[in-house]
Amino acid sequence: MAKRLRVKKLKTHIEGLDEVMKLVEQLGDAAAEALDKASGAGAEIVLAAAKQKAPVDTGLLRDSLTLKKSKVRKPNIKSEHVVTRGKGAEHFAPVELGTSKMKAQPFLRPAIDENKKNVAKAVNDELLKAIGRVR
Repeated sequence: MAKRLRVKKLKTHIEGLDEVMKLVEQLGDAAAEALDKASGAGAEIVLAAAKQKAPVDTGLLRDSLTLKKSKVRKPNIKSEHVVTRGKGAEHFAPVELGTSKMKAQPFLRPAIDENKKNVAKAVNDELLKAIGRVR
């Protein structure tokens, strides 16, 4: 039986949104929806970049990349979306991280690293839109 490969989650943190988050808290019940839209907008950018950067043999890995809204387990995190793989792309982690016999072909980490500013702007813009609708 093959060993199951555990992959450490790749996370990014957006700094400088403290003021916006204070305004979001004033949204009350609409805050959760605004945060979901904002985190989804940022994750869409990473997803598009990861699909562009994913190595293509059969295209299965690239085509299986998708977004998933995570259950939030930490009190300081209000909304979380994850770029993940669908069925049939079990080779996601070995491609991203490499193995003892295969060189890594990172695509997700570079997609995150190269788009931090774009993600921050998308998140910020979505939150400001929500704040503007309520005011």
